[in-house]
Amino acid sequence: MLYTLVENARANELDVYEYLKYLLIEMPNNHHLEDPSVIDSLLPWSKELPEQCHLKRNRKKCLKH
Repeated sequence: MLYTLVENARANELDVYEYLKYLLIEMPNNHHLEDPSVIDSLLPWSKELPEQCHLKRNRKKCLKH
C-alpha cells in the first residue's frame, strides 16, 4: 500500500515526503470512518491538497538535470 501511495504521489507531481507527512497528520484527525467522502480530499490528484505537497517548479528542473 505504501508503494502505491508513493508512486501515485510521484505520478501527480507531489513531493512524496510532504504528501506522506500530510496524510499521517490528517488521517487521525478527520472523520473518514463516519464520512468516507473525506478521503477524496486526501487523494494525490485532489485540488484541495496544501501547496507544500506539490513539487516546486525549480526543484523539478534540478531533478531532471
